Amino acid sequence: MRLALAFLLLCIAVPISHGMETKKEVLVYSYHLKPPLVVDDKREIGLYFDIVTYLNKASDEYHFDLVYVPRKRIEVMMQEGTFNGILLGVNPVCFKGRDRTKYLLTDLVLSDRDELISLKTEPFEFNTPKSLNGKVFGGVRGFYYFGINEYINAGNALRIDTEREIDLFTLLARNRIDTALISQSTFDYMIVKNQWHGKFHVSEKPHDIYGRHILVPKDKASIFEHINPIVKQLHSDSSWQQTLTSYK
Repeated sequence: MRLALAFLLLCIAVPISHGMETKKEVLVYSYHLKPPLVVDDKREIGLYFDIVTYLNKASDEYHFDLVYVPRKRIEVMMQEGTFNGILLGVNPVCFKGRDRTKYLLTDLVLSDRDELISLKTEPFEFNTPKSLNGKVFGGVRGFYYFGINEYINAGNALRIDTEREIDLFTLLARNRIDTALISQSTFDYMIVKNQWHGKFHVSEKPHDIYGRHILVPKDKASIFEHINPIVKQLHSDSSWQQTLTSYK
């Protein structure tokens, strides 16, 4: 398993040997580089690494290998037909209806929500995208925030992007933005790690509440049929619950 910044146009699955058995290698793409999903890519620490390890232990047919590719590149690969793997951490709303004719989604892998955060001294409350009128919004480059993207593109607010979600905390602290959209899992992890209790305000209403799934192209339906039962058992597995707790 590896996590490498890679711009892969075409990757061919090859069999690898595990003792007396042979497993087919499957690339598991991810466009997230943020804790707790990815805490340390070099040491392979984070929930995404744990999920891939879980799949590998449970599968007697496939070996899964985690690879990071930026979101925009993922979309290009899908459009060009060079996407040759599965995609971890997908929020279904981020993929248009037409994509659902080409891809399958596994059962829920992780639950999460997108929070609008601001400085405690200058709290921002989100109700609808119109709440951003005249504000400076912080997001991640290439990420689509439904409703917000459209409102900003119409010229009603400004947007500043960063490469990493955790850098949005810095923009807030420097008063370069009024509010930022950050996943609850990432927010909670960073608050505890940096002892930032009381520093930031979280809007009472989130932007979205959703589940993260694994997206599988329909031409790889056999992989989907193999991993979906494994994903289903995650939430009743006490060892997996302990893994989740270790990041809180």
